[in-house]
Amino acid sequence: MFKPGKVAAAALACAVLLIGTFLGIAVPQASAASTSTWYFAEGYTGSGFQEYLCIANQSRSTASVAADFMFNGGGSKQATFSVGPQSRYTVDVNSVVGPGREVSVALSSANPCLVVERPLYFNYLGKWAGGDTTFGAPALSTAWYFAEGYTGADFDEYVCILNPGAAAASLTFRFQTASSGEIVKTGLVAAHSRATFKVNDLLGRGFESSLALTSSSPVVAERPMYFSYVDPSGARRRGGDCVVGATVLARQAYFAEGTTRPGFDEWLTLQNPGATSISIGAAYQLGPGQGGPVSKSYLVGPRQRRTVRVAGEVGGGKDVSVMLSSANSFLAERPIYYSYQHSGLNLEGGQCAIGAALPQAEKFFAEGYTGPFFEEWMCIQNTSAATATVQVSYLTQEKGALPPHTLQVGAHSRATVFVNEDAGPNLQVATCVTVLGGSGIVVERPMYFDSGRWQIPTPAPTRGSLYGVCFSPYVTSDPTSGGGVTQGQVSSLLDKTSQYSGWIRTFGSEGEWAWMPALARARGMKIAGGCDIYTDLSRNANEVAALVGQAKARQVDYAVVGDEVLLGNVLGEDQLIGYINQVRAAGVPTGTSDSWTEWLSHPRLVAACDVILMNVYPYWEGQTVEGAAACVESAYQQVKQVAGAKTVIVETGWPSGGDTVGGAVPSFDNSARFLSEFAGWAAAHGVAYFYFEAFDEPWKASREGACGAAWGLWQSNGILKPQIAQVISTRQ
Repeated sequence: MFKPGKVAAAALACAVLLIGTFLGIAVPQASAASTSTWYFAEGYTGSGFQEYLCIANQSRSTASVAADFMFNGGGSKQATFSVGPQSRYTVDVNSVVGPGREVSVALSSANPCLVVERPLYFNYLGKWAGGDTTFGAPALSTAWYFAEGYTGADFDEYVCILNPGAAAASLTFRFQTASSGEIVKTGLVAAHSRATFKVNDLLGRGFESSLALTSSSPVVAERPMYFSYVDPSGARRRGGDCVVGATVLARQAYFAEGTTRPGFDEWLTLQNPGATSISIGAAYQLGPGQGGPVSKSYLVGPRQRRTVRVAGEVGGGKDVSVMLSSANSFLAERPIYYSYQHSGLNLEGGQCAIGAALPQAEKFFAEGYTGPFFEEWMCIQNTSAATATVQVSYLTQEKGALPPHTLQVGAHSRATVFVNEDAGPNLQVATCVTVLGGSGIVVERPMYFDSGRWQIPTPAPTRGSLYGVCFSPYVTSDPTSGGGVTQGQVSSLLDKTSQYSGWIRTFGSEGEWAWMPALARARGMKIAGGCDIYTDLSRNANEVAALVGQAKARQVDYAVVGDEVLLGNVLGEDQLIGYINQVRAAGVPTGTSDSWTEWLSHPRLVAACDVILMNVYPYWEGQTVEGAAACVESAYQQVKQVAGAKTVIVETGWPSGGDTVGGAVPSFDNSARFLSEFAGWAAAHGVAYFYFEAFDEPWKASREGACGAAWGLWQSNGILKPQIAQVISTRQ
């Protein structure tokens, strides 16, 4: 972050930031235009994939970022994003471009002090879940290199090409294999488009390979890989990774991250696309107290690649950084496969990185998250012969800039920072690592998450079906006067709801509410399970305890602690956060449901929640039905500005009867129109929502007026309202 008296260092940081250090390659000094441009070739918003762009602004002025999203086979969409000073901004790509898109993007800004990353979370083919984070390429090129590649059993390798130019790009793929020499293939990418090539089809099965790609026009190339990897001990790791290629070879390569601890399997892949054999020297730097550097040398034949297992070089149980060097140009990557437990999490997957060609004066990361089920680390390598003083600074989406702090990294060693503890929990965070004294620093940021416990909501499978509904079974009785329902009645209502919706949201955890999770789960539904929080602290304790029990038993997918507690001035924010923390400890994504306006003014509550569950009712705001869906979209975007990707619309609806409020006229036709337009927008933009509500509840009329009895999709007799039946369809 910019500091008084650090103008020269800040200027250097902005230059270094955007000329290739975050790709780990040496790039010549670029023009002002190129230093504010980023390209991503890979991107997908299909079923099981959630894509984001994280934009971090290190400067003290607001930055405008223009995005050009380009689709497979042609077509594009433009958008503009505003990123505040010393902050980060998260773009939900699924929402911007819609579902089912293979998408590349080019971003540009006049502000040179930005950095952009693309997190992509996936459940590949429904069998390998994981996530990866990739920096944008700062420039186009006609040459791209990848050291890693494998088409063996249970590995799927792709190459994604973005061609933003006006002419088609002819491609030549030169694969350097470990045993079969060089294999050459060709391809074509249309103008202003992207194309995806599956290497398993181009090259065939069973190849360890590197790739030298050339193009007739400047392009950007990325290599996604998905895998079910079996290590030498027979343990399996499932996941995927992605890297942007290097545009030049180098004579050095540095890797700050690396470990041979139990549960990790680290490799080096060495690429020699040249016509003569080369020798590459390796210096392995170990963690504090783990021994001195280990030196090795590797011969790589002409137009070949070589694979090195790091545990075989340094032994097991080590934290290790690597320096590679050669008299000839080469490229190196470092795949790591892992499956381990830490802090109660099961972390499984893989990561891959191209080695940095030079040490760095500063490294700026746009992406970072320290919420539940996520772990973020900083690995700092000192390649020099003297101790280095390093400053770590954090820019958070929830709390702004945190006070920076410094640490010492010994000569020829590495240091590891656990960001969850260093910055604090539950933060969306950008991180800047700056060298204050000394030299020779290389920085990497590993991120891990428990894909079994944190699953980002996906849109409903059918456009006309509902994502989720708010469910209450009191259609013929008043629970406030002691009225109840039977399990049979609840089951009958769920039979109807489950035909149209994939989720239900409940409002209590005791009594009849305790039956609902198991009954809904038996019908293939997911559950946002609630507990009722009000002024009776004894009852609150019982409700929280019951929800904790459901969460521990994994009977609910979300935990919703209270409804409109702040809007109704029921309890203070500290008391509410205390209840939320009790439930969060049970290990499911947890939040509270409140009016969208409350989220804008309670950043501490945002930070305390895994999911931001917002209520927005255009009817109560007096909106006409014609503008109601746009009203919801506006509120949603405002909440996302402060809460990011964890925002879910947990209540919205339009009554079919009652009093007119401003321009809002309740009627059967208007309720159907609002549902159709709102749900269509949500499906097109991948927005998770719960519609209020499933069934009319006549008893509410005495509390809310006539509209209180008319919010349901179904009438109280269990018949779907005819107007609603015309705009929704059953789940597939």
